Amino acid sequence: MSNPVPAVIKNIHEGPTRGIITHGWKITSTKLPILNAKEIERAQAELDIPLPEMFFGNNRITISNEHGFELEFSPMEALKHVDASKEGGDKVKLAYSEEWKKKSERNHEHVKDVVKPYDWTYSTSYRCTVKLAPDGQDFKPTTDRINIEKLKLPEPINFYDENILFEDELADNGTAMLNVKMRVMPSGFFVLQRFFLRVDDVLFRLNETRIYHEFGTDYLIREYSSREETYDKIRAALPPYKGDDISQLTDPDWVSSKLPPPREQIIEKINVVPSNTEQPK
Repeated sequence: MSNPVPAVIKNIHEGPTRGIITHGWKITSTKLPILNAKEIERAQAELDIPLPEMFFGNNRITISNEHGFELEFSPMEALKHVDASKEGGDKVKLAYSEEWKKKSERNHEHVKDVVKPYDWTYSTSYRCTVKLAPDGQDFKPTTDRINIEKLKLPEPINFYDENILFEDELADNGTAMLNVKMRVMPSGFFVLQRFFLRVDDVLFRLNETRIYHEFGTDYLIREYSSREETYDKIRAALPPYKGDDISQLTDPDWVSSKLPPPREQIIEKINVVPSNTEQPK
């Protein structure tokens, strides 16, 4: 049996956009500076909450194929999933009342400026936007899972990028950041969107969306999870030899390794080719 013909790979580098075309898929990442004054004004008109301090409103990740499927990760759409209600501003205070009380007692003058009449942590449950889908498909619940063990196998990386969508320092009380990492291998592509929240002395939260497609199949899988834990419990996991060094608390990967199982998890799949169409190998 003859060896299969390797997939043709075309690299994309057009201004602020980088990406790759392979196996009938086009995956791009666009990175631009934070919005200027006019762009901020236009963006603010679409939202019910103030913009984060660093809002990369023109950044986006787009994934499309030759069959008319297209999805994207958009900072504007992500902010539309933040709770804009008055109750949203009190969620952290209510859920972590003891931790919040201790924080307030330690730094009352600073903390009083944090809580606002919306979810000031910018916590978002955004999982991507389906722009186009064959046969009007949408994500549906599934028992299939992303094969994490396969993703751990050594394999060349044909394209990799990381894209920050927004970041806010929560009035010097922590950080809220939404970013997207993607990698394309000979066997398929994997995307991780991560919302990382640290409210100093109160809590850590991690909302993650994973998307995986194996080339040669007619679907992709999306897994969303939300995990959180009190600040003190995560800080207690720091190695004793670190002493007063708490820099690991700013590392989302390290924090992720210490968080408990998800309090919420959604697993879905979507067909990415029309019915009765053979997917390119």
